Amino acid sequence: MKTFRKRSFPYGLLCATLITLPHGACAASRDSGGQADTLIRHDNEEGTYIDLRPVANGFPRSDINFGNWVLGQYSGIGNTDFFLYNGLTHNHPFVVSPNDEIIIDHAFENSHLADAYDKLPSPLNIRISYGRDRASDGTAIGVQSTVDIYNESAPTHGHNEFSAYYAYVRANNHGVHPPGQHYWVSDFHLATPYAPNPSRSPELEVVSSGRIINMSNGVQALSPTHMGAYGQSLVATPLLQSELKESGIPLSAQTYPVTALLDLAGFSGSAQTYSGVLPSAAAAAAYAIRIGGGGGSPYIPFDARSNFTTGIGVYDWSSAGLEIDHRLPNAQGPGLRNRYATELGGQLASSDWPYSLILHDEHPFSRSQAISGVQLGDSPHAWLVGNTQGSFSIAYQSAAHPALTLTSTSIGFFGHSPVSPPKLHPKFDLSKKIDPRELAEAYNLLHDALVSLGLAQ
Repeated sequence: MKTFRKRSFPYGLLCATLITLPHGACAASRDSGGQADTLIRHDNEEGTYIDLRPVANGFPRSDINFGNWVLGQYSGIGNTDFFLYNGLTHNHPFVVSPNDEIIIDHAFENSHLADAYDKLPSPLNIRISYGRDRASDGTAIGVQSTVDIYNESAPTHGHNEFSAYYAYVRANNHGVHPPGQHYWVSDFHLATPYAPNPSRSPELEVVSSGRIINMSNGVQALSPTHMGAYGQSLVATPLLQSELKESGIPLSAQTYPVTALLDLAGFSGSAQTYSGVLPSAAAAAAYAIRIGGGGGSPYIPFDARSNFTTGIGVYDWSSAGLEIDHRLPNAQGPGLRNRYATELGGQLASSDWPYSLILHDEHPFSRSQAISGVQLGDSPHAWLVGNTQGSFSIAYQSAAHPALTLTSTSIGFFGHSPVSPPKLHPKFDLSKKIDPRELAEAYNLLHDALVSLGLAQ
């Protein structure tokens, strides 16, 4: 194997040597720092046409200069085992660490006075075109990440976690952050072909599609040993002390509520449509949330029926479990439509009546007064209709003063306790001969009953 030091030939002679001696050896470029010589060798035995190796062991770098760009290897020092370096920006945009980790790094100092929405440079920009020269066919994937998990060890602490994609947008609080910034962890856009004719529309459009294949029985049961299995999970938590310290945030700082963990909004229409209440606006979707019914993914037939234990579970609220408000102008639909029985609290009745609405006491434990009912109108001018301790009552403003109280055998008016309704005295039968004294006695009995009911004085 022949070896030449890089200062052995002028560059013109070097190029001529490369042309005339394809199986020979030649010296090449200068190293960027000028601290040591670098050898260019041709190894016939290994079949290496160009072999860059450092000469000095104390400076183990071998590289090639392309003007301000340096491509090379820097073994044993730092994490830049193989690197691409920009001499103008003093940045390493591409690095392969000694552990074969590919690191793409970019530090950009920007000042865009004309348009704050102007796109900044991206450390990695993947642009793939399909169908430019001829119609494409197949499944097009811009970026694919596959993690094969063969064996797992039991960790000494915590848990093993596997993620095919991990993103973290973090505000470095050692700098300056004026108000009005936008923070996006992920931002996906899908622009479909222009097809006003439904016959030319795509078959499926999905901005984000996920498929979970649960092969582990019991993981869905929440317990001390199982945290559950979820197609999508959104949580809001405070930062750990180590994260606070790393981000330059005081350790005593706290997090604050977000507007919504899941926000569904929008409308459709022309480019001049900026609000959903405009005459030009149309619905953003047929359903803001649809549970079951099939469709939504190529992995399930569009007409397949789904199966859930509970369609929607709402727990742990402080203001309202479910709030329906802000109906659109001229809207005709109700705030809540249910084609089947609606149960509010408690358990369904044992009989098989075709109930449409079933009301129960909201408290799961026994109380002195078990109340379930409906309020008609807003306070303080509201009528209350409901069941109190086995009796039906209608009250105005306060359930403590009912205007009407009914039981299975008695009736009460205007706060009076329910009593059995009086029966018509036989002496009121005018078809027979009437004794005035007996008629007066029957009248007195009826008057006493009306007084007890609160209907007379």
